[in-house]
Amino acid sequence: MSETQQFEIEEKSLDDVLVASLRWKGRYDESGTYLGKLYKSFGRFASGKPLGIYHDGEYKEEDADIESCVPIRKGRSKGEMVVRKLEGGRSVTLIHKGPYSEIGRTYERLFRYVNDKGIRVHKSSREVYCKGPGMIFKGNPKNYLTEIQLLVEEAIE
Repeated sequence: MSETQQFEIEEKSLDDVLVASLRWKGRYDESGTYLGKLYKSFGRFASGKPLGIYHDGEYKEEDADIESCVPIRKGRSKGEMVVRKLEGGRSVTLIHKGPYSEIGRTYERLFRYVNDKGIRVHKSSREVYCKGPGMIFKGNPKNYLTEIQLLVEEAIE
């Protein structure tokens, strides 16, 4: 895919999924540390792409309310790592290709779409890390793929 091509916005249904999660406050670039902790405890049960839930409803440089999640087949909560059902539902999604530092422009495009369509979305957003840095090799940030998901609250007619 060339740099000028863009992914299309999709409206789709997300299934419920069992996740091991860790909720914390900090900077977005610290997410890898928390995902690493989850994989250390639950990696053998992993069954999907890791994701982050951003609970603030707005961009924050520091002290962001973040929940790192790893989809799993089974497992039990361990201390601050909680196993729970992550609810699905109707969503509006868009894939961002490129470094995380440039994801803001993709959020802008997605929010412009929901505002133009009169779609009310939940405050929290999700990012599914389809292709990103590995545990050992960083990879090329220009090739990272992140699916942003906004869960629909209700449509305004």
